[in-house]
Amino acid sequence: MKFRFHSSDLPGRDIWCPGADVAHAFVGTAEVFAGVFGVGSGTGLPADGVCVIDFRDFGGLSAAAVDRFSTSDQGILRSLSLGFIATSLVLIDRAGHPAPAMPGHAQELAWRTLRDQHARAMPV
Repeated sequence: MKFRFHSSDLPGRDIWCPGADVAHAFVGTAEVFAGVFGVGSGTGLPADGVCVIDFRDFGGLSAAAVDRFSTSDQGILRSLSLGFIATSLVLIDRAGHPAPAMPGHAQELAWRTLRDQHARAMPV
């Protein structure tokens, strides 16, 4: 079964259509990171094949993840965050929202490149 991810401000428009296991893993990861970073996740629970993302909260979660990645010396946290951030940047881009602030041009370019690579593996 595939899940469809939608933006709360673009109802009915698919921004990602992964398999159920990937959808649940991503939403679970968002919830875990929301707890770690002390922010809302913005992800609704996948129900009836649809998961709606509220980008006000999700944007805050993504910004917190990018900030912690950029300032942390905890290698495992950075490693765990990498795929989540790349996936989040694709969703943010597809929903037409601005990416989180990046700490410098080199980081922005690196994240953009990773986002674009990731997007090719994220079916719509």
